[in-house]
Amino acid sequence: MRAALAPLALAALLAAAPAFAQAPAASDAVAPPSKAEQLLFMTPQMADMKTPRTLAYDYASASAAGTTSDHARLATQPAADGHCCAAHVEFLSGAQAISLPDLDDPQGNPILMYFLESEVRQLERATKGQSAHFRRRIRTALADDAKVTDTTLRWNGKDVPAHVIRIAPYVTDPYRKRFETEAATEYEFTLSDAVPGGVLRLAATVPAAKAGDPPVSTRSLTLAGTQPNTK
Repeated sequence: MRAALAPLALAALLAAAPAFAQAPAASDAVAPPSKAEQLLFMTPQMADMKTPRTLAYDYASASAAGTTSDHARLATQPAADGHCCAAHVEFLSGAQAISLPDLDDPQGNPILMYFLESEVRQLERATKGQSAHFRRRIRTALADDAKVTDTTLRWNGKDVPAHVIRIAPYVTDPYRKRFETEAATEYEFTLSDAVPGGVLRLAATVPAAKAGDPPVSTRSLTLAGTQPNTK
């Protein structure tokens, strides 16, 4: 089984979330990346962000405890040497905020790493489990068990082609009895070359144990809009 992410994740996103971007082990070097890895980590999602711009994302969560809303911002700015672009992310607020180093000329969209890191920390808080274990399960699922669907979605008043990637990293986790509710967590990554930054929506869902009941909890990050960055 291959649990390492593709080379672009290492090259472009290492500073943002090193645990999600490990180089392949020697025994894994010949294994080709999965389609999910190619779409998530080998596609230059930031190719259309070569002038200063800000992407706005809406965050929403719902559970028995209630609903919350928040936001994230990804801003590209000229780097210190004047070339474009360095990327700065402000991800959520308060206790949920994630702060990672800025990236110089990233090829992949850093918002993906922030979302995954946020999810790992959420699981760590809820289960008292080890973050390294959750990261490893996500990497393995993307490499070996991801399901990819091609579809068409509505964005900015237009129908755009999109890819939807789904994983359930903990369904076969040998330790799932220690966190049975959270072990049902499913992740969905919606990507489209037709939207700025390539990432349309990221979501996590803990489905209900009984069919027809509402989910135990949901969390999502959705691209809300983009504007020129004049700062």
